[in-house]
Amino acid sequence: MWGSSDKKINSESGGLRGEETKDLKDVKVIQKEFLAAMSYDIRDPLNAICGISDIALKNLETGGDTQMLKSYLEIIRDSAYELQDVINSRFTKFEEETAAPIAEFSVNGKDVSGSRQDEYKILNNLRVLIIEDSEVSRLIAKELLSDHGAIVTLCESGEKGVEKFKSSITGTYDVIFMDIKMPGIDGYEATARIRSCAHPQAKHIPIIAMTAEAFIEDIKNAMKAGMDAHVAKPINLDKMVAAIKKSARH
Repeated sequence: MWGSSDKKINSESGGLRGEETKDLKDVKVIQKEFLAAMSYDIRDPLNAICGISDIALKNLETGGDTQMLKSYLEIIRDSAYELQDVINSRFTKFEEETAAPIAEFSVNGKDVSGSRQDEYKILNNLRVLIIEDSEVSRLIAKELLSDHGAIVTLCESGEKGVEKFKSSITGTYDVIFMDIKMPGIDGYEATARIRSCAHPQAKHIPIIAMTAEAFIEDIKNAMKAGMDAHVAKPINLDKMVAAIKKSARH
């Protein structure tokens, strides 16, 4: 009797392990196909970006034609957008096949469409604190926002960002864009420190995650940490504006 039960349990356990092994194999197959499909589609535009960048720099150093330099920059830009489209489309396919959703942009867990040109007016005189360790990302974010009238302050680390906010007078900043992965304290910890400090705006100033981490779990973690919205890199002005508008309502 006991032996029969043991055999049944072992049989059921073996069946479960077999299903788990099959699921693992299926995931590996999907991953292999995913990476194989991405290889060419990524390398081709990336080759253009790297190669034309070198040519453009050489053109600049030798005092080359401005119009030619402009054409090189246009090739780099177009290739970069092509690469972005490839990555986004492949991630969407990977998401559907693995049931591990990736959200390019979300506010409090809900997708939000991009803003129209006239909605950029919200940026005029908006005081923005950007906490981001990447110099390139800081430069891009500042250019995008300041071109439409925003007053932008940059901080290169979580520690400096927290101190900058804590030492500011009320109204110095209207919104904070926060990177997640940074040396020292990360964006989650920086947000927690801002929310728990004694500053009059600590509890309600909009804090928006601006990060390359775009899985659903990452968005949930941002919300749990006290952030109000999530914008996935590469940085897009429409998404940033939509996040600002949505966060201002909370």
